[in-house]
Amino acid sequence: MRTIHPTLFNRLMRLPAGIRTDLLEFLGATPVADAQLERMLRDVDHQMEQSRNADLVEAMA
Repeated sequence: MRTIHPTLFNRLMRLPAGIRTDLLEFLGATPVADAQLERMLRDVDHQMEQSRNADLVEAMA
């Protein structure tokens, strides 16, 4: 079993439960390098930010 860099693990554990569970299951089944995990976390952060912005725009309409 490969360990996750502590900083990446910390970021992963701060995600919402559903997303965190999905990513942890994926990481348990698939070999993923730290650089790949970093990109995945960046993508998730970006998608969550877009969702928050869309919710804000909708609330203002």
